[in-house]
Amino acid sequence: MFMSGGSVTEKSLLARGLRVMLAQLSALGSRFRAALRQASTGMRDRGHLQPRPAERLSAFSARRNRLKIGAAAAFVVGGAVVASLALRGPAALPLNNAIWLDRDWTYGDLDDDILREVSERFIENQIGTAYVYVSSLGMDNQWSGGSQGNRGFQETRPLVEEFAEAVKRQNDRLRLYGWIEVWTHLDKRDGYRLDDDELHRRVADFSRLLAGEIGFDGVLLDVKPLFRDSNDFIRLLRRVRSALGSEVPIAVAVAADLQPEDPRLRALETVAPGTMWSSSFKKQVMVSADEIVLPMYQSYRQSPRDYVNWVAYHVEAYVNELETSTKVLVSIPNYGGASPAHNPAIETMENALAGVREGLSRLEEDKRARLTGIAIYSDGALRPSDWSAFRESWLQR
Repeated sequence: MFMSGGSVTEKSLLARGLRVMLAQLSALGSRFRAALRQASTGMRDRGHLQPRPAERLSAFSARRNRLKIGAAAAFVVGGAVVASLALRGPAALPLNNAIWLDRDWTYGDLDDDILREVSERFIENQIGTAYVYVSSLGMDNQWSGGSQGNRGFQETRPLVEEFAEAVKRQNDRLRLYGWIEVWTHLDKRDGYRLDDDELHRRVADFSRLLAGEIGFDGVLLDVKPLFRDSNDFIRLLRRVRSALGSEVPIAVAVAADLQPEDPRLRALETVAPGTMWSSSFKKQVMVSADEIVLPMYQSYRQSPRDYVNWVAYHVEAYVNELETSTKVLVSIPNYGGASPAHNPAIETMENALAGVREGLSRLEEDKRARLTGIAIYSDGALRPSDWSAFRESWLQR
C-alpha cells in the first residue's frame, strides 16, 4: 500500500509504473507458458505414463513417480498475483510447503531458464522443499538410474549432480531432498526383504552419498508397501540416522491407515481389518525422523465425505501423537489413473485440502500450528485453476 500524501504527478507516475510492471510480468508469463508447452509435449512423447514393472507388483502401492515435467507449465500464475507477491518481497514468504519431482526432472536435462522460472513459481506459492526422485533399490540390491530406471545409478550419477547444482544456482532457498524408493517385497526367497541387514547398509550408504557428495539437503525414504507396524523399519531408520548424523534431515513417506478404527469412517470390504499403524508405532517413526509426509491418496474411498473424513482422521491422529519437533506435511493428490484404490473424481486436491481443514478443526487450537504444510503430488501439469485452489484453500485460508 502506498503512503498518503505527495503530489498528483508523483501518484500518477507510481500508478503508471505499476501498470508497466504488470504488463511486463504478463508478457513474461505468456512466453514462459509457450516454451514449457513445447517442453511438456516432448516429455509426453517419451511415454512417461507407462507403468513400470515394480509399480504393478502391489495393488496397494502409491504410484508416486508421476509428476511430469509438464507441471512446470502451470507454475506461471496471473500477472496481478505475481505483482502482489513481488510487492511483498519473496524473502517475506514462509516456505512451509513441498512438491514431489519425479525422474523426468532429475534426468530431464532442463536448461537454466526453465529451472529459474520454476524455482520462482515455487517461492511464490510458498514451496520451500522439493522431494527429488533419485533412485530405486532393485531386487538385485542395485540402485537404478536414468529417465526410465533401466540404467545403473553410477552411470547416470552426473545427471543427478548437474540437476542439484543447477537448481541451487537458481534458488538457494529451495531445500532438495533425495527421494529414495525401496520396495519391501522384492525378495526372491520369501517375498519380504526389509529384515535384510545388507539392504539396511545399502540404504544408509546411499543416503550418505546423496547428502555428503551430491549435495542434497536431506533424504526422503519411500519404503513400501508397509501397512502394519515393523521393527525392521525402525531399525532401518536408525541405521540411516547413524550414517547421516544429526545435522542431515530425514523425511519419511509413511503408509496411510487404510482401515483405521474410527466410527466416522466407512468400513472397507476390500481391505483387511487392522490395515493401519498403531499409535505407538506412529510415535516411534516420528521420533526417528525429522519430517513425516502423509500420502493422502489410494484410500479406496468412494464418496467425497468419506474421503474428507479419512484425510481429517490422519491430520488429527498424527498431530495429536506428535511429541517432538518433527515436521508433518500432508501430501495431496492431483493425478488421474483410476484404480480400485484411487478414484480421481474423489481424491482431488480440493477434497484433500477440505480434509486437512476438517482435521485441523478437530484439534485444540494450540496444536494446529504443529502441522507444517502441504506436499503436492501430481502426475501432470498443474493448471492455473489447481494453483488457485491451492492458494485459496490453503495459503489464504
